[in-house]
Amino acid sequence: MIVHRWTALGDDPLEEGRRFGAAWAPQLSGALASYLELFQQSGVTSAVATEVAEGCRDATEQHAPAVAAEFRGMAEGSGLSVQDVYLLASRTEVLARMTPSMECSTIVHIPADGSAPRTLQTWDWHETLSNETVVRRFRAHSGARVATFCEFGQPAKIGVNDRGLGVHFNILHHRSDGSRAGVPVHVVARMILEDARTVEEAVSIAESVPLAASSVFTVAAFHDGVAQAAAIEVSPAGVAVIEAEPGQTIAHTNHFLDHGLAAGEFSPYETTSVPRYECLVDAADLARIPGHRERALAFGALRDAPISVRPRPDQPAHLRWETKLTVALDVADGAVEFAVGAPADTADADWVRVGAV
Repeated sequence: MIVHRWTALGDDPLEEGRRFGAAWAPQLSGALASYLELFQQSGVTSAVATEVAEGCRDATEQHAPAVAAEFRGMAEGSGLSVQDVYLLASRTEVLARMTPSMECSTIVHIPADGSAPRTLQTWDWHETLSNETVVRRFRAHSGARVATFCEFGQPAKIGVNDRGLGVHFNILHHRSDGSRAGVPVHVVARMILEDARTVEEAVSIAESVPLAASSVFTVAAFHDGVAQAAAIEVSPAGVAVIEAEPGQTIAHTNHFLDHGLAAGEFSPYETTSVPRYECLVDAADLARIPGHRERALAFGALRDAPISVRPRPDQPAHLRWETKLTVALDVADGAVEFAVGAPADTADADWVRVGAV
């Protein structure tokens, strides 16, 4: 997988959207073609995909007008339609209508000594998709500077701002998914990165918008020697918060931890979410390791660890997942650090650092 980099020159969302769209038109068009094929393989009709994208567009224009302006600019710059851009931005909401997808394992430790949170995540996705991705750096309308890893067409995913806050991102599945229109979960991640400094502010943002699909934002923050972390589970049925105290570690994969939301859990096929979660919990002491790369190496050295996901050749293409990226967040200094591949691959991979500033 190739991870490109992009730095915005200004803070006008329409103009920066045009610049981004023009610079990455082939990647955006390629991502659209790949996702349209995935929708078809997953049993999502074009009519359903269009309906979902239109609902996401209306909700984004109402609740995140700056992001909506960026999407319009991206369409102008790339030659895609605005509808196409929303299909990419709302792919989680489209797929939630038919075949949920499984991805990602996240762990965050809150040191008891007043130092910054220590985080690690795998990004697992379809073997055949998103083999070109990007780390975007930009200044938000709030004045915050942001660095976020994402797929082409997504406004944000895993990232940090220069105000001491970072977001990890895992998909979840609930029976309420698709029950209404809502703001795409990747737009919510962008809103949190642009506007939040604390876990409480991130929760407030997540609770302020309607949602059409489920996810969990594991948020880490650090201010004046105070570290915070919480898993913010979101779904159309509601929002739940699982907080970590100093000295504690919080892990999350792809099933709800909140008992109320877990009652509506939905997965139509076998998932590795529980084994991956148990792996993280059993190895929680490794999350205490201060160095980001050293932490990744330690998890990668676990024997036969299920968090290093490999594609299964016996599965059809649209059900083959692999770990494409291992990523940590430096919330104290506002940077994303990562290596392409699974934790088991990090010893032989380049470790890259991209700061928000």
